[in-house]
Amino acid sequence: PGRVLPTTVWSDVLSAADPEHPHYSECLDRLVRAYWKPVYAYVRTAWHKNVEDAKDLTQAFFAHVLEHDYFARMRPEKGSFRGYLKRALKHFLIDADRADRARRPPQPLIPLEMAPEEVERIGARAGGDTPEKAYDREWFRTVFHAAVDKVGQDLEKEGKGVYIEVFRAYCLDQLLPASSTETPAPEAPTYRQVAERLRLDNTQVRHYLSVCREKLRNVLRDLIRDYASSDEEADRELELLLQG
Repeated sequence: PGRVLPTTVWSDVLSAADPEHPHYSECLDRLVRAYWKPVYAYVRTAWHKNVEDAKDLTQAFFAHVLEHDYFARMRPEKGSFRGYLKRALKHFLIDADRADRARRPPQPLIPLEMAPEEVERIGARAGGDTPEKAYDREWFRTVFHAAVDKVGQDLEKEGKGVYIEVFRAYCLDQLLPASSTETPAPEAPTYRQVAERLRLDNTQVRHYLSVCREKLRNVLRDLIRDYASSDEEADRELELLLQG
């Protein structure tokens, strides 16, 4: 649940901008839980902070966003939520002295807990990696994970759980952004290997993969459209994601 995106991001943004809204706390919690990892990735890359300092600065950023009513200023016509949040973070970090003094708020918004392998994955990358690339990579990874989860849930409801098993076995390691820019993705197994593993034939594997890829693209576009400012921007964002 911590990585599943809100169904309608802009609805949550508008609700999180109004403390009097009946779903204010719920919407705010969903937004922060869904999007803190891209912020954390930017902070670690830009400031070369250790894990705890990067967590503190991430908490401080979201506290800053709330304190200065950033959500109240966000509108779809002003651009994507992804871009708006990244610009807000960039401005927050411009003042190096202020950023260096930032500490975790007295009441943290969410627990920023990660497994050791997750810490390593979101940590510093190969030379030449920029904060913007780290942020976008983690954002798109979050969207991709959410889309795969949604496709899997839909197929399970249709009694087609084996479809997503085939997809995960054949595609997932190759489609997810690599954990390191220096570590190549593992080679994809062959249709025959997947078929033997899941006791299917090659024709079934090919068909199941085709169904999953089409569903995944449609779900990805729906998720991206929720935080993009237009259909055209959603299409551009989708192409960027699929290009890795």
